[in-house]
Amino acid sequence: MNLLLHICCACCLCAPLNELRKEGFKVTGLFYNPNIHPFLEFRKRVKALRVFQEGDPISVLYNEDYGLREYLKTVDYEGKDRCGDCYAMRLKFTASYAKEKGFDAFTSTMLFSIYQNHEQLKMLSENISREYGIDFVYRDYRYLSECSRDMARKKMIYRQGYCGCVFSEYERYKDTTRELYKGNNVYDKDRKNPHEILNTETILQRCDCFG
Repeated sequence: MNLLLHICCACCLCAPLNELRKEGFKVTGLFYNPNIHPFLEFRKRVKALRVFQEGDPISVLYNEDYGLREYLKTVDYEGKDRCGDCYAMRLKFTASYAKEKGFDAFTSTMLFSIYQNHEQLKMLSENISREYGIDFVYRDYRYLSECSRDMARKKMIYRQGYCGCVFSEYERYKDTTRELYKGNNVYDKDRKNPHEILNTETILQRCDCFG
């Protein structure tokens, strides 16, 4: 069976690809992820997948257009189901492409990640399968997650720290001290509270130029 596999990242691909091949699937990858931001992060993930291909010659179809505008137009990022909109955008593209190019079925490495809403992905994929008239291959390879990360580590493949969009990056790091300045800034010593964080309203109140 010719299977079009949507690839969210190289790390999630490592172990599940072997399992799909063991089942006899002829796997072609598809990189379509307009959710990944900022631009340099997008490049890192494309590069990671190409590095993966150097050690495992899987055929991959790349959409390397940076998708910021497409993502913002499609996803209701202020709503309650931002991730669902994002899943649907990528899965619909995959199913449509698979149908157009004569693949037998489609699936996605998003289903193999322990960090995604697995049941929602499964439901959306089944609905999209019926809508586009192409089979959906469901597999739950989440138990391979640690194995996949280990394989990526050994292959020296980039392993990202957040899902992809700027909102997930914020949620991942907002409660950490990563990239925070921890030294003693001499220019702050004259302030009554050297660690004061100014919000936009406070800044406007203190600026004579704003009245």
